Amino acid sequence: MIFKQKSTMPRCILVYGGLVLFFLFTLLFLGCDLIQQFVAPAVTETPDSAVPVKIGFIYSPPDPGTTRNGAELAVSLANKAGGINGQPIELLIRADQRDPLLSAQHAKELINASVSAIVGPDYDEEAVEVGAVAQQHGIPMVTTYPTNPKVTRNGNFSFMGAYTDPYQAQVMANFAMQELGAMTTAVLTETGDSYSEGLSNAFIEHFTALGGTIAVHQFYETGATDFTEQLMAIIAVEPAVDVIFLAGLGSEFPVAVKQAKASAIGITATFLGGDGWDRPDLVEIGGTAVEGSFFANHFSPGGPPERLSEAARQFITAYIARFGIAPDGPAALGYDSTTLVIEAMRRSVDMTPAAIREQIEATQNYNGPIMLSHFDENRYAIKSLVINTVKDGKIQFHQAISP
Repeated sequence: MIFKQKSTMPRCILVYGGLVLFFLFTLLFLGCDLIQQFVAPAVTETPDSAVPVKIGFIYSPPDPGTTRNGAELAVSLANKAGGINGQPIELLIRADQRDPLLSAQHAKELINASVSAIVGPDYDEEAVEVGAVAQQHGIPMVTTYPTNPKVTRNGNFSFMGAYTDPYQAQVMANFAMQELGAMTTAVLTETGDSYSEGLSNAFIEHFTALGGTIAVHQFYETGATDFTEQLMAIIAVEPAVDVIFLAGLGSEFPVAVKQAKASAIGITATFLGGDGWDRPDLVEIGGTAVEGSFFANHFSPGGPPERLSEAARQFITAYIARFGIAPDGPAALGYDSTTLVIEAMRRSVDMTPAAIREQIEATQNYNGPIMLSHFDENRYAIKSLVINTVKDGKIQFHQAISP
């Protein structure tokens, strides 16, 4: 006898299975296009041209503050010109309040937000901390306002957007001797400030190398309001010094100049300074005492029109139209450092930070508000410099120095 094994599969499964086979065969005959409609997920991809390229920006309000204006203008103009090869640029902005630890924290936040490069910070100590983070993560950094050579010591991803203190000190030492005929000088330095100390030491080195004499070197504390002791030590020098180099940065140094020129002390020597003198409140604080002073600076919108390049004139026009005031040195630095990064991105074979870094390093003959010849082996910016003076109650252009 032949026994048939009874099927254990429920009838409902047999029925539904048959329907499934029928459905699949139907799809096969209807064609691949219809199959695609049933089985392909509905995914909407954003075109690459709409994905923003992110640039981080760290600055130090309120002083100088205008570096942010320059950076925002650079991004706005670049986006109007097509961004980075069709991709829009997004500027992610952080304010560090001149706090190195906060600067480093901001750098990490920006890197986590997928920035391809960082512009800033505005000051030396903060730039060193950001540079360490940038080097660790392989993200290029181009600073704005810092001038201390130590800024790039963290490695090859750190670049200085400004000239260095030794360079501006050399220019001012040459100016003191060649233009003013000075052979003796006094130096006034803010104790504990890396900018003031570094610039003062560089000026002393260059001035003495040229055959000049440092008659006296005096120091003042941050926040000082009375400079009588330091100024009396300077006026006691015989014969009287020809110039006084004051490497100031904060609001203290215009007060020192004002007290020096007051009748109670009566110093007649010409005051010289570095780029830290580029303050919108310089004349407001120093009054007529700062008249006739000279200082190194990165940029000046004044002076003969023929000395300004077409790029500089366009920058000034666009800046005034956007912000209602003429640009200062920090504004030009914010603009140029951001534009340098943007131009490097446009030249890069890909948008990896390493490729962008290579193109920043390869920059030559950049022509913006400030002319940059190239970056040297230490990634210092070899660039133009101006000497400003205070005349008729205003900061005015006096002389340009080519890179």
